[in-house]
Amino acid sequence: MILVRKDERNWSNAGIPGVQTCQTWEGKDGGGGYFAKFQAGAGFPKHAHHGMWEQIIVLSGALRFNHDEMRAGDVLQVQGIEEHEVLALEDSVVFVAHHKNDKNAE
Repeated sequence: MILVRKDERNWSNAGIPGVQTCQTWEGKDGGGGYFAKFQAGAGFPKHAHHGMWEQIIVLSGALRFNHDEMRAGDVLQVQGIEEHEVLALEDSVVFVAHHKNDKNAE
């Protein structure tokens, strides 16, 4: 068991203005999880994660994933070949879990 308290999180710049991330775990198989903080107006450009899926849980704030607005408590599952972009409509925090798809699935 690994416990990291909220006040002990190590945030770093994501390389995109207004976005910070905090890794929670990273698996040997390419899986992992992280928190991401977005300032209002910040976002990720359109991208895909070929060979991986992502599950995104909005913890606070509001974001637009492609054309869908998400708020606290909403969950989005993205398959590896699905392109998506993210725009923070207000200051927001999300949790993202990702894992390699089975080699026969995409």
